[in-house]
Amino acid sequence: MKKIFGFTLAEVLITLGIIGVVAAIIIPTVINNTQNREYKAAYRKAYSAFGQAFTQALTNGDIINIPPTYNESGQASSSNMGPNFKAISNYFKTVKTCFDNNADECWVCDDGQAGAYYSSAPDFLGCGKYNYAFVDNSGMAWYQYAPSENRFLVDVNGDRKPNKLGKDRFVMLFTDSQDENFPDNITRIKPLHDIEDKGRWCPSGNCMYTKWLLE
Repeated sequence: MKKIFGFTLAEVLITLGIIGVVAAIIIPTVINNTQNREYKAAYRKAYSAFGQAFTQALTNGDIINIPPTYNESGQASSSNMGPNFKAISNYFKTVKTCFDNNADECWVCDDGQAGAYYSSAPDFLGCGKYNYAFVDNSGMAWYQYAPSENRFLVDVNGDRKPNKLGKDRFVMLFTDSQDENFPDNITRIKPLHDIEDKGRWCPSGNCMYTKWLLE
C-alpha cells in the first residue's frame, strides 16, 4: 500500500493563522492606499473645477478686489471674500446653495474637520452656519470658512466620511502673481501649503494640499 502524506490539523490551523495575520496587516494598507488614490484624483478634479470657475468669473468681471483690513493682532480679513465665493458658485452646476445661515445643510459640520477655531471644539471640528456653502452636481461640497476669510474648502465625497482635512477635505485660497496669501487684487487660486504637523488646518497630520496635486 502507498502511504498518502498530508497536513495535520495543527499544521493547517497554524498556516491559516499565519495567513490571517498577514492579511490583517496588508489589507488595511491596501484599502488605505486605494482610498488615497481616489481622493487624490477627486482633489485634482475639484481644484481644476474651482480654478476654471474662478477664471470664468474673473473674465466676466464678477470677481471684486479684496483689499484687506487688519485687526490689532495683525490678522487680515476682507468683507469681499463672500461675494467672490458666491460669484464662483454661479459657474458650477449646483444642486443646492446654502447662503442664508444654513451652511450645515450643504456641509457636514458636527463631525467634520473644517478649521473651526473654538476653545471647546476638539480636532477643530464644526463650522459656522452663517458661512457660505454649496453642493455641485458631482456631489462635491464646497464651503467658505468665513465670509471674510481667504479659505475655501472642498469635500470631494460630499457628506460621506471621513470628513477629514488632508484626506477627503482640502483647502485653497485666492492669490496674485506675487503669490500673496491675502492679496488686494486676486488673479488666481492656489492650494494651501503642505502641512505635516497636526494643527488647525491639519488636525490629523500629513496634509499634502500641494503635493497631491502634482502626483
